[in-house]
Order: sequence, then structure tokens, then C-alpha cells
Amino acid sequence: MGQLFIISNTFKNPKIGKIPLFVIIVVFVFVLAVLQDYIYSSIQQTGFYLSESLLYNTFWVFFIPLTIIINQLISIINPKNKLGKLPFNLGIGITFSFLHILLFTALFVSVSNLAFTPPHRFSNIFNAAFSNQFYIALLWYVIFPAIYVSKSKSEKLVSHYDNIIKLKIGTKIITVPTSSIELISTDKPYSIVYTNDQKILDNKSLKEFETELDSTIFLRVHRSTIINATYIKELKSRSNGDYDATLENGQVIRLSRHYRNNWHQLLQ
Repeated sequence: MGQLFIISNTFKNPKIGKIPLFVIIVVFVFVLAVLQDYIYSSIQQTGFYLSESLLYNTFWVFFIPLTIIINQLISIINPKNKLGKLPFNLGIGITFSFLHILLFTALFVSVSNLAFTPPHRFSNIFNAAFSNQFYIALLWYVIFPAIYVSKSKSEKLVSHYDNIIKLKIGTKIITVPTSSIELISTDKPYSIVYTNDQKILDNKSLKEFETELDSTIFLRVHRSTIINATYIKELKSRSNGDYDATLENGQVIRLSRHYRNNWHQLLQ
């Protein structure tokens, strides 16, 4: 008996709880900035006050909510014209950089009035932040929208697949829901498409089917086989790197180790 794996909803439930990369970056820089203040104070033999360092470095924290707002704004307003993207990104960058410094200064002065004597003046903090950190905010808010738009486009391209596929039977062309396809295998010069209730011969190659079907669901597991991962009932190791996949209809399909990159996620 080999090792047995049960597949349950692997491809039906999206993962949740992932922390956005920009949040991790902001937290890391915030901690690093506080540490840098401590090191500088130790070297210069000046007093280090954790409360002041934390308050001043809240500048970095504002990147989180403002970046989320930019995400929403870009999803609503995103010029398709390339000539319109540059002024749009630049306008976003300048506007949010000023807003960032204003919000940071307002928070700093408000806390200062409550905790420090004498309190800091609004103009002094604003001028210091504007002269020292405006370029940081501008770079972030100009570059980030371009990255976000690019990533959104690539995700849309990857995730856009039709819910139906056209197959040719003799002189007729029929449409088949992709969700009903359990398995596609080769029987040269044809491919055999196994659905819930029939077998269909088609003259497309497996390579062509790979380009038409969602590769996160329809996995090329062998040089002669593509399977729909949602129909896998269990996996059984052959102890040589290959596996046998049992489908819900009882068919047993060999998963070749040579195509392991396509189906290794089934083992996780």
C-alpha cells in the first residue's frame, strides 16, 4: 500500500488571510527606522526616547491606509490611454504625498499637545516632513499605481477563461461546459474529451487544450493526459515519484513525475 492523499476542495475555495506585500514592507521599514534612531542616539551619545521615535515614524504607517485608498481609486478610475496614464499617476502621487504629510503633521502635533511640553508647532513639523520626506512619499505614490495596474492586468489575463469550450464532432461544432470535463486524453490523431455523460473525439492536440483551459484546474499530468483537478477523489503514491489519481467516476490516471511541476500542489 502506498501513501494515500485525499483531495477535498483544493481548487474550490480561495485562500484568505494573506497580508499584502506593501503592509509587510511598511511594517519592516517602520521597525528599521526606530532601530536606526536608537543606533544613531547610541553613537552620538544623545538621549533616545522611544515615544518620540515611535511618534515621528508614524509617517510610515500612513502608507497603509492611503495605499488602500489608491487601490480603490485606481480600480474605479484608470485611464486606458497611455498618454493619460502619466499625468494620472503623477497627479495621484503629488496629491497623496501632500495629504500624507498633512495627516502625519496633524497627528504629530495633536499627540505633541497632549504629551510634550512645550508642544511642537504645526509649521515646524510640516516643513521638516516636507523637506525631508516628500520625495519618499512621491516616489511611493507614483510608482505604486503603475505596479498595481500592471499586476491587475496580468491577473485578469491569467484568470480569464471561458466557461464553455467548442468541440468538433464530424461536421458539427458543439459547446461543452468546461466544468463537465473530467479528463482529456490522446488517441492519435485525435483527443478524447471525457465529460460527465459522454466521450467526444476532437482533432485538437493536448497543447491546444492547455491554452484554452484554466491551468490551475486542468492539469497536464502526463504526456497523454489532462485531468480536471476538481474530479480527483484520491491520490496514491507509486513510491517512484509517480502517483495514481482516482477520479470520481472510478477511472485511475497515472500522474507522471516528469510533469510534477504541473500537479505538485495536489500533494500540499
